[in-house]
Amino acid sequence: MINHVRSVVLDVAAPLALFYGLRSATGDTTALVVSMTPPALNAVLTAVRQRRLDALAVAVLAGTALGAVAALLGGGPRELLARGAWFSAPAGLWTLATLFRRQPLTFEVTRTLLPHRATLMDRLWATDGRFRAAWRAITICWGAAALADSALRIVMAYTLPVAVVPALDSVLTIVTIVVLQVPTHLLLRRSGHWRSLFGRPAATTG
Repeated sequence: MINHVRSVVLDVAAPLALFYGLRSATGDTTALVVSMTPPALNAVLTAVRQRRLDALAVAVLAGTALGAVAALLGGGPRELLARGAWFSAPAGLWTLATLFRRQPLTFEVTRTLLPHRATLMDRLWATDGRFRAAWRAITICWGAAALADSALRIVMAYTLPVAVVPALDSVLTIVTIVVLQVPTHLLLRRSGHWRSLFGRPAATTG
């Protein structure tokens, strides 16, 4: 719970507060660069806690570095606003690419998030074809959504007023994650394994 709260604060609330708090004094470009630091800090804290640097942390840190370089080289605020696509486009391609691995990315991430279900998930993956098919379909949904997200962020960055894009970026992130829960849970229900993963454990008697 604490980690989720920290992520919301550092990845969503703090960047927005910094951007809208600084832009009138520093200008859009500087405010955008400064607003990239809380997510980078969260990526570092997560890496320290987990004692490893995962792909998402690398992407966040790389995006922050590229954004800073772009600003130093004279890049305008719209180029910095489009940096969201630097995350979602590669993430979408990588998600789809994991379909060719033994286990797709969405399965691996969910297994990490549900450590108390890891053994069950491993057993179902090894023995149930419908379970494997569900996770491959879920992976396609998430990968395709990330690519669509990337395209939409680029359109917003270059067509909408600069002042409204950071807020819309955050809204888009939340909406995308919420909407993707629908096919994820629907596909797991159709496979017959939603309850075993997300339902309450059966009460024991005696």
